[in-house]
Amino acid sequence: MAEMQTDDLVPSSDMEAWSRHQVREWALNLGGVDQNSVDILFNQDITGPSLKHLDTTDLTQMGVKFGPAKLIIVAKNEIIKAKEKQCTPYPFGKYAAAHWYIEGDILIVAESGASDLIEPCHEFKAFTNTKMDKFVDEVIRFGASCMNSHTNGTIHFGIMDQPHGKIQGVLVDSKEKEHYDQKLRFAISKRFAYKHKDVAQQCIKPPRFVEVLNRNLTTTGKFVIEVDIVPYNTICKSKVFHTYNAITKEKQLFVREGGSCRNFLAPTTFDKKMKDYQRFVSNVDDLTERRKKSEEKQLCAVKRHMQGSKLCQMITGGTGSLDRSYYTHYIIVTNNSHPTQLDSMRFLIHLRPAIVFDFGHKSAQNGLYKHIQKYSKVIAVPEECKCSMSAKNISLHVIPWLFHSGKFRQSSIQVWFRKCTAFQSVNTFLYQKDVFQNKCLVVFLILSEVDQLDPLVETFCTFYQQLKGKQQILCICDNENAFTLWKNLIDTRCEVDISNRCIYELSFAEVNGTILSLQSKNRRKSRFLPGAGGGRVLLKKKVEHQLTTLDVVCVNQCEGGNEDQVSIEQNFYRGGDVSWWNFYFSEQPGSMPFIKRDKFVYIVDTLIPDLCSLRKACVLLNLLHVPGCGGTTLAKYTLWTFREKFRSAVLIDNDADPVTVAEHVVTLLQCGCKEQEPPVPVLLMIDDFKDMEKVFNLQQLIERQCLSSSVQSRSPQVILLNCMRSEHISGPTDPTEDTVFIEQSIFEDQQAKGNIFLDILCQNTQECSPAKCHSPSTEAGASDAIK
Repeated sequence: MAEMQTDDLVPSSDMEAWSRHQVREWALNLGGVDQNSVDILFNQDITGPSLKHLDTTDLTQMGVKFGPAKLIIVAKNEIIKAKEKQCTPYPFGKYAAAHWYIEGDILIVAESGASDLIEPCHEFKAFTNTKMDKFVDEVIRFGASCMNSHTNGTIHFGIMDQPHGKIQGVLVDSKEKEHYDQKLRFAISKRFAYKHKDVAQQCIKPPRFVEVLNRNLTTTGKFVIEVDIVPYNTICKSKVFHTYNAITKEKQLFVREGGSCRNFLAPTTFDKKMKDYQRFVSNVDDLTERRKKSEEKQLCAVKRHMQGSKLCQMITGGTGSLDRSYYTHYIIVTNNSHPTQLDSMRFLIHLRPAIVFDFGHKSAQNGLYKHIQKYSKVIAVPEECKCSMSAKNISLHVIPWLFHSGKFRQSSIQVWFRKCTAFQSVNTFLYQKDVFQNKCLVVFLILSEVDQLDPLVETFCTFYQQLKGKQQILCICDNENAFTLWKNLIDTRCEVDISNRCIYELSFAEVNGTILSLQSKNRRKSRFLPGAGGGRVLLKKKVEHQLTTLDVVCVNQCEGGNEDQVSIEQNFYRGGDVSWWNFYFSEQPGSMPFIKRDKFVYIVDTLIPDLCSLRKACVLLNLLHVPGCGGTTLAKYTLWTFREKFRSAVLIDNDADPVTVAEHVVTLLQCGCKEQEPPVPVLLMIDDFKDMEKVFNLQQLIERQCLSSSVQSRSPQVILLNCMRSEHISGPTDPTEDTVFIEQSIFEDQQAKGNIFLDILCQNTQECSPAKCHSPSTEAGASDAIK
């Protein structure tokens, strides 16, 4: 038999995979265990799986003395306990988070009752009896109890009660998933009182299926099924939610008490039942007020950030453009990816990394490497081979991709760096090019939470030493929990605070869009929406094509087009309809600026900021104008001006189904940052509606759609700019808090500027003369356009 390699003798963290040789190696390193005891284990063919089930009695019966036997069992139990790691629950109210569970881990939260009403209470169900009716019964009971207690909550199916919080998972066929929600929706409509069923449908969220993986991140085929309950104060108010037993039809009133749900109408002595019931009802108003204050406090705690703008500067070295980035080389270091993240990773290709160090276990099979391989030429570099690094390779967009096999994980990652020929060749190349001096940026792309044994920590320390500081290091993750854990690990290991070198408040969709938008070729061929904190989100063609009722005005509207400026401006200043191109051309160097109507500054600087301070999902701004005075032009110019701050759009068809319009508006609102709080508001222009009742109806439908999509914020999420004709505006025309009036009159200086435009256009075309341009009909058309 060939001699076993030393590396193969090093036991991994997974005891289940240990051979008898690795058991012997492990036992030899235990203080107080003699060679004879180790030999007995080896001769008895004790492997990892059998060691796991041994106790002290078993060992003494094999001939191991009691002292060493006790030491072996204690050390074995410590490994098993360490393997059962604690983990955080899936983020509350989310569905697209990069989160999974590991079978056997323990949730750090316990079954609980109401606390501050915002922090969710939890309930666990092993759900070994996986009948759909059992699932529905438990959700109805838990949901009603949270709604009556005015507290957020999550019920978890596939989590054991003993050991408390241990992740077990439930086998769910992919075809069954939609049936869970269908059954639940049907049960809600039947089991809640008729007057409350719509409220219950909004408060009880659809089931979430969180994948459960083995410790080596392979699939188990299991899921933890979770249902979130959110009893919004705006719709629950002081209501009391009764339910009815599915079989007996008995009336029930569930309330959350401690870690369980109590039915205040359960069979008991009549006096006690009435006393408890009356005590609860008398407390409802207090609970309602507490919930209202808690929601307001939560919304006020949501901080605004400018991490989008910060990312633009940090990724380019202060230039704000990838076309002329300060950095000549990028190095990417990353770990285990989640399927929900992969569509937002295209920016890696445009950074043209010198090399990617990938510590993801399954990257080549179904992770980041596999995904990037679809769009770019990637070379997988074996650890023991020299990496073919050259300026030629980089110019050809070939990305060297180095995987870490993990066989040095139990020793220091520094050993791996010394043994890894590929890493050494990368180092040599970069040092020869003086890249490490100041022209290289190392980007740590943290796709999953990092622990103290993770090689990313030692990798950071290695680059930190090579780069002599943190200024050429950028860390990117998409949530504050992952950031805090990473920051604390680096602080402990390297004694350095990396907070100012981290981006963590953007979704990866916003990271992707922001970086892509920094390249001029991308701005010419793709369309971008404003994202949080000065960031950008890619508006995918598939999504835009679905928004059939809206004309979306993007941040980079008109960039990359080749329309004829002279003909477009001639058409407009002779009375034609305004187009986005008119605004675009007016902002180009050497062009005359677009003439601002007298009410424009007031709308932009006063009215809209005042509306944004209101606590309402959808607010209304009426722009009333007489026909032909330029009201539509003014409204569109307002959209153009706010295109980097709001997601601007125009309603295409006034006869479109208003329910569909509301759905499209919220889709635009959530695009690319669906689960970020707060999202970037939508500024929607509606033009020439015939009556205000139709406007109010659309406003209410949008508010309802925001609520059903769990969009909450302390400021409006949709601003309706209602541009409406009014044949006669009588009385005072001073603006009100939500209405501005546009009259026929035009200031003399505006008319003078319009005449200047006409003269300039005449000088640039042979089709007209000054006499023709300044004829009464043409001047009237120019005046309409200017207004």
